[in-house]
Amino acid sequence: MKYTLLGSLGHISSIVAPALVKAGNTVTVISSNEKRAEQIRQIGAIPAIGDMQDAEFLTKQFTGADAVYVMLSSIGGPTGSVFESTNAQGAIFAKAVQQAGVTNVVDLSSIGADNPDAGVVYAYHLIEDQLRALPNVNVAFVRPVGFYSNLYSNMDSIKNEHAIYSNIPADVKRRWVAPEDIAAVVEKLLLHVPQGKTIHYVYSDEFTTTELIDALKQALELPDLHFVPITDEQTRQAMVAWGVPENLAQLFVQMSVFERDSEKVYGDLKNEPTTVGTFKLADFVREFKQVYEKPDMTNQSNTLIDK
Repeated sequence: MKYTLLGSLGHISSIVAPALVKAGNTVTVISSNEKRAEQIRQIGAIPAIGDMQDAEFLTKQFTGADAVYVMLSSIGGPTGSVFESTNAQGAIFAKAVQQAGVTNVVDLSSIGADNPDAGVVYAYHLIEDQLRALPNVNVAFVRPVGFYSNLYSNMDSIKNEHAIYSNIPADVKRRWVAPEDIAAVVEKLLLHVPQGKTIHYVYSDEFTTTELIDALKQALELPDLHFVPITDEQTRQAMVAWGVPENLAQLFVQMSVFERDSEKVYGDLKNEPTTVGTFKLADFVREFKQVYEKPDMTNQSNTLIDK
């Protein structure tokens, strides 16, 4: 079987590509970074270096594939361009799939893609909509919850102030996911993309910030580690101070407001196939401790949509 994967050797493709190769498949990995080419060859895959905004390039790489995996490398950009740029990328994906004659697609989307209240991640519906419109193409939309790696954004305040700041209350139960659990779902779907347009959720564990703090207190030996509630406005101001464009900061705040209502965020998981992975809170805390204890490590944060 032949597969073409976007995502270079990032969080997901670095796991999926070697697994598909090991199973005897021909795998092409698309990257915009020429330096990745040799690494891609080393895992037994074929490197394709180019721009994912180039529909003709993607069409060439997709042609002949039994299934393709598409994803955004990031979301954001200049003020006001988030939805515009995401819609444009979706149109490019759809055009390449159609021109290449591909009939099976796995798309890495996001939880919240179906809800206008979800802030920045709602932009993912624009790609879903473009792919849904393709006739005679099976598309599996993978919607993971927030990445555990987002929690690394608390590293500095934990080290310097023994505190975690958030505008989401500490008693709200939230779900988190590890790349390996997403990769397992993506690989399974690529091997057999279901008929039609289907949605597939994935998460690894669920816990409150209070539970996270309790676990970190013991692991890091910080008995005074505590939670500090902040307002939406304070959150927005902090993001802008970090260099996040004003409009994008507001969309991230809107996303955090959305996350306060667990039923609204996770309600659709009751209606669609949902995979619960194996990477639990204890595993994350163990990894977090390793990073915490390395003084040369810089902030390891990833946004929800950095997949």
